[in-house]
Amino acid sequence: GSNSPRNQLPLLSGFSSREYASDWDGEANPCLDSGYDDGRHLPSVNRSCERWVFERFADRGYATAFTTNMCDWGVMEEAHPLRTRRPPTHHALLSPWCADAYDADKLYFRPVTRCLGDGPAHAPLLAYARAFHAHYAAAGLPALSWGVLLEGHEPTGVGAASLDADLAAHLGELERAHGESLALLLLSDHGIHYGQLFDTDPAGAREHLAPPLYAALPNRWLNEHPRAAANLCANRGRLVSPFDVHATLAHLLALPRAGEFPRWHRPARHAPRSLFEPIPSQRTCEEAWVPRTHCPCSRPAR
Repeated sequence: GSNSPRNQLPLLSGFSSREYASDWDGEANPCLDSGYDDGRHLPSVNRSCERWVFERFADRGYATAFTTNMCDWGVMEEAHPLRTRRPPTHHALLSPWCADAYDADKLYFRPVTRCLGDGPAHAPLLAYARAFHAHYAAAGLPALSWGVLLEGHEPTGVGAASLDADLAAHLGELERAHGESLALLLLSDHGIHYGQLFDTDPAGAREHLAPPLYAALPNRWLNEHPRAAANLCANRGRLVSPFDVHATLAHLLALPRAGEFPRWHRPARHAPRSLFEPIPSQRTCEEAWVPRTHCPCSRPAR
């Protein structure tokens, strides 16, 4: 869909937002907060599905962290939340961006570098993530961090350009520090759907319909899981959705067994698929749970 709730909620929980379910006859998360009741569905009293992917990793002994340069839990407390009454991870960094001195209006509209004090807003975010992984690596414990960087959420590209060199250096430092124990997932949950590039250039609409997704896994892990590695390579360029990314993270914890997924009440051919399993080369948007208006296999509609 167009915005983060539609895309990050299935990625992080495995369920869709009510907005998505209402528009496209999908399956809404039954654990959405009653405070956001849409008037059509009674809130579920069943808390068993109230699970973020962070909690799945924590159950397997991982330390977890969530970081964002915005003053909220992102999609986890936006219009379609689960009951986020506590931080969904062991560690979190967002309080600096709640200070009055931080101009949150730069998030969407101002084509300027977003700063916190004398430096870019993303600098302490990246440093925190490196310190988090260094701490738990020294303790001999696995760790999962999820960072949300908002620099790209403006239509000129100036904000994203201010991040490029620092992000490349950050990823390089993580690789040098953690080498064969490091797995990276780099993605955008949606493209920019406003501004000159989107309005006038076909590339803008295409980016909105097919935002980037990159995965980098250690060679040692790939050698130990040759079938998963072969499928991951074969799936490059194939149609995937946030539901599939969630399925991949769940599968990663379970390999070589299949992952434990939410109870998706869909035909088998419409079920989300882990990227470690074959994804059909002719998969349709209907099968991938991608709305017609956002299907990259169709001619983009404006």
